[in-house]
Amino acid sequence: MVYTILILLAILNIILFLRNRSFVVRIVELKNWVQKILSGTSLELQPDPHHDDLAELRQSFIDMYTRMEESRREIETNYRKLQLSSLSLEEKYAQAYTLQLIQEEIARELDSNQLMKKTLDILLGVFGSKRCTIYMVDEQKEVLELKANSGFAVAPELEKIIPLDANHLVARACRERMVFTDADEAMAQGKTSGNIAIPLSGRHNCLGVMVMENELVRIANQDLVDFAKLIAQELSLSLENAYLYDKMRRMATHDALTGVYNRMFLMNYISELFASHPRTVSVIIFDLDHFKVINDRYGHLVGDMVLKETAQVAGEMLPTGILARYGGEEFVVVLPEVPVNEAVRFADSLRHAVFEHHYRTDDGRMVVVTLSGGVAGYPKNADSFEGLLQKADEALYYAKNSGRNRICLVDKA
Repeated sequence: MVYTILILLAILNIILFLRNRSFVVRIVELKNWVQKILSGTSLELQPDPHHDDLAELRQSFIDMYTRMEESRREIETNYRKLQLSSLSLEEKYAQAYTLQLIQEEIARELDSNQLMKKTLDILLGVFGSKRCTIYMVDEQKEVLELKANSGFAVAPELEKIIPLDANHLVARACRERMVFTDADEAMAQGKTSGNIAIPLSGRHNCLGVMVMENELVRIANQDLVDFAKLIAQELSLSLENAYLYDKMRRMATHDALTGVYNRMFLMNYISELFASHPRTVSVIIFDLDHFKVINDRYGHLVGDMVLKETAQVAGEMLPTGILARYGGEEFVVVLPEVPVNEAVRFADSLRHAVFEHHYRTDDGRMVVVTLSGGVAGYPKNADSFEGLLQKADEALYYAKNSGRNRICLVDKA
């Protein structure tokens, strides 16, 4: 009996020893896990199969660590968002400041060519583009015409004229007044850069298209695209102002019907010319013979057509100086530094060109047009611009009275 009890006690001691040893091992395992966590090493702790106080403590540590990890990840996520937000604010501020500089730079420029050149230089600097181009609409010809180009890209060669109805990136951007890119096509061809076309929209129509060649990754950046659209809006407004200024200036200096200079510009031009003390100046005054008969026979619309086409013929032949409408069917040509004998030859060539020109009415009838002209030279025939114009007018009067369709020099009148 005693022997049996001793055996049972021995078994109990063995069980208690093993149990205590297992308990210690579990505590050591938990301690090592906590130390690893504190040193920054992520270590997975398996669930405890026991159901005692130590197992509950172990699970509490696991739950606490899980909550801490979730909080840490949430803090890191919020921090990254804050960083991105800060970067975005800095970028927006930089863009706003850049836009203000652009507005100040181009808003006061009234020359459209200079305006486009300044804008291209700004685009190259702000966007790091390889090449920037501006196409402007020619409504009469229904095309987009290359007006300004800047950058270091040399290929492919740019198209000078693009029809408005063409299936072309630039034409589509203008027609639909939307931003278009060829990024997908460029990527498919293995290129590293592509074009983005941004319409220059006026109040009522498309004025033209701004084209930038950039790295593909920059074309895909919507913030940069939006900023480029803002610049395009500013350029569009400035271009409209510049065109309005050009139109007003042209109205003040050009004849509305023929498009050549008007009498006011002529008088200012010749006055300034004589103020610079030229060595010689030749003047031609010519008018169309029997112009009243043309108006009476064919109507005033045909008469207007004759005046416009005559001005076009004369303008295309003009070697130097200016052509101005003096009044009615009378025109004046001023040729600085051209001897009077050369002026006579030019006037006679013009007379032949007008006679040979095909003036046609809308119903196909031919209109025969001739002109008479008078030529005078400074200082040979007059010592002032008023006197020069008067002498040329006297020569014209003699040409008209001596049979018309001829050129007369004042000293031979």
